[in-house]
Amino acid sequence: MDDDVRRALLERLIDHAALFPPASMSMEDALAEDRVARGSPYAWMLDRFVCPASRLGELDGLDAPVSVVLDGSLSSPAEAIEVRLTEPVPVPRDLLDRASRLRELSPEVYFELVLDDGWRDSVPAAIGAIAAVGARVKLRCGGEVVPTVEQVALVLVACREAGVVMKATAGLHHPLRRGEEHGFLNLLCAAIHAPEGTTTTVDLLRVESLDDLPLASLTAGEVRTARERLFKGFGSCSWREPVDDLRALGVLE
Repeated sequence: MDDDVRRALLERLIDHAALFPPASMSMEDALAEDRVARGSPYAWMLDRFVCPASRLGELDGLDAPVSVVLDGSLSSPAEAIEVRLTEPVPVPRDLLDRASRLRELSPEVYFELVLDDGWRDSVPAAIGAIAAVGARVKLRCGGEVVPTVEQVALVLVACREAGVVMKATAGLHHPLRRGEEHGFLNLLCAAIHAPEGTTTTVDLLRVESLDDLPLASLTAGEVRTARERLFKGFGSCSWREPVDDLRALGVLE
């Protein structure tokens, strides 16, 4: 893989979420682990430290940008704010009011989608509403419920059509799909090829071999465009697992 393409794919890709499951580190251990990460040769792959709003007062000595997961009140500015929708399709006026308040504290507000049985209709509707208020989309890819490749593909395609940026979280420790677990290289390639439609996106999300992902044909320019306009990155409680897997695959040295 070309060095410029590798850099475009992986730079600032990981939001470090060591406080969250399954790592669920103590604040002391999470901050120590973050310092190790940002002092490593792979620090360029890390972006923000993810912290619940209720624990911001514990961030003693953190030298990193912060993305705040809203679990209560927030009165101080943040680089990014993440909050879960309360229903599959938000009420437009309520969403606008909430987004307006949060955007006074941060230029980037991510609303986490709620997937229901009517997801084929509710996902595009919710993403359209989020785009209309100038916010961004967050998709949970693991945990108690793992979205299908069809659901993830629809989120990517709908975000692309609505002109809204998204991030992912949970279940993305590994570069490639493993059984029912999604891979973050799959998501990156699917995001880049989202203009080709849902069928192509689904196919890329199903790939389990590095050789079957179209990485060699990518240019740094198209990767950067997809990262800026569609797929920001993903939150992971571990930075070591993604790095170790990429090294094992030969993507990183």
